[in-house]
Amino acid sequence: MAKTLCDWKSKDIEKEVLELAKLVKAPEYACRKCARVANTKKVLCKPIPLKP
Repeated sequence: MAKTLCDWKSKDIEKEVLELAKLVKAPEYACRKCARVANTKKVLCKPIPLKP
């Protein structure tokens, strides 16, 4: 599977939907590249904090 959410393919999402749910629950970061969100910055390729 891809290292970051930004690189996940639709097959990855379908296969790992529970893992995805864990990663996006209560997001604290967004990716500047693709606007995906996550609760940890290590799964986004260009993370920025959502809270200033």
